Amino acid sequence: MTMPDLNTLRESLKPNCANCFGLCCVAFHYLKSEDFPINKPAGQPCVHLAESYACNIHSELRERGFKGCTVYDCLGAGQFVSQVTFHGRSWREGEVDGPRMFAIVPIMSQVHELLLYISDILSRDIPEGDARLLETLLEELLLFRESPPEQLTGTALMAFRQRARPLFVRLSQHIRANGLKQVGLTLTPLHEQDRADLIGRNVSRHDVRGTCYRGALLIGANLSGQDLSYVDFMGADVRDLDVRGAVLIDSLFLTQMQVNAMNGDRDTKLALGYMRPSHWL
Repeated sequence: MTMPDLNTLRESLKPNCANCFGLCCVAFHYLKSEDFPINKPAGQPCVHLAESYACNIHSELRERGFKGCTVYDCLGAGQFVSQVTFHGRSWREGEVDGPRMFAIVPIMSQVHELLLYISDILSRDIPEGDARLLETLLEELLLFRESPPEQLTGTALMAFRQRARPLFVRLSQHIRANGLKQVGLTLTPLHEQDRADLIGRNVSRHDVRGTCYRGALLIGANLSGQDLSYVDFMGADVRDLDVRGAVLIDSLFLTQMQVNAMNGDRDTKLALGYMRPSHWL
């Protein structure tokens, strides 16, 4: 299999709602909360989903209480499941296995998340041996996502995640250490904040460059004005994280959905390829 162009791959990991059957509006359950004004069970279409698969209140989602919808990003999984896995056939067609289609959406989203992480790391300066391992994993993931629906299982996905995790951890440390070295700093155990509970904390007075926040709780924390270069955000819960005026250009393992969940502004600096959320003022 020929290695794909990384820029082309990253572009394909963006939602294209025009080629999706409104899967995010059907597959997932919503609980009435500050993110959703209603309860909706998984597999049931949202009351605002039109026959055309568009959202009838798309321009008013935040005003109508559907904040969660404005944050969600499928990384292109919706259109892939719609057009490739199910060959352009909708869950509304009688012969299509709707429940299976809906079950595959979160699996494909995670596959695309792994593809995003790998493409990001391969674009950086990493050891040749690790690059080859990542390229092999990338090829296998690209083949896996084209599997028949019955083979796209959570068990198969977990095997990929278990292989990827030690690589991501090792390369995160390598990239963060090299990044800090360029500015005369050294990576220390204090930079490892995996799964830290920083909910509501003001971290804006500390130099957090090179910090690993993998799986950390950063809900409502304050990182405004911070240089977040070489900060690892993999799996971090960043809902309402204050990044106004912050620099996210060289951050690691950052997804568009995480960006959407943050509170930024016109002075927040993002790397090329990320969309500036419309709710950032």
